Amino acid sequence: MAKYSLLASAALTMLNACGKDEEEPNDPDITETDINPDITLSPQINAADAREFDLNNDGVMDVSVGIENYTYSGQPPSNFTYSGVEGMNGTELLTQEESFIFNSPNYGAITLTEDVVTPITEGSTISSSQVTWLDYGILGGAGVYINENITLGQFFGQDKYLGLRIPVAGNIHYAWMRLGMSNDGTSVTVKEYAFRETPFTPINAGDK
Repeated sequence: MAKYSLLASAALTMLNACGKDEEEPNDPDITETDINPDITLSPQINAADAREFDLNNDGVMDVSVGIENYTYSGQPPSNFTYSGVEGMNGTELLTQEESFIFNSPNYGAITLTEDVVTPITEGSTISSSQVTWLDYGILGGAGVYINENITLGQFFGQDKYLGLRIPVAGNIHYAWMRLGMSNDGTSVTVKEYAFRETPFTPINAGDK
């Protein structure tokens, strides 16, 4: 599940001012955007749905959120939907490794490890103290893949935050996004995000 596969068949569109409700922040050092209405991504069969986001409104895309379905009716059958977040232009997100067992038709049971997005609760600090930063992570994957039931990721049925660090003019800025995922993993909803204007300064998930 290469990161670019998730977005390969999607026509990525720039999120413009339409549909964004930018509120006056409580903290003047934080730029917060409440997406109104929320953006829900849900792919058709054997297709993908994705959006790009510019978290600090500087004209440079920072993050792409996408979801893709793979269905094959032959033998062995597959009907698998997976979603992920990709950092763009140097942006990275907090991730962790997750292992699962896959019964390969040719090699039997093998253990695979994927990088998944770390779900963050409101109030948790996003800062330089965290060390597992990557440019891609899986939000969730579920269904039948080559006749094997697979569940991967930690956002199912939850409304959680993800932590981001974004390079701007040689400096690192911390940010968060709030996402929701359906219980079965077939849709992802992007709800809100915020960006700390002062570089190298922590931000708490949900701070505005």
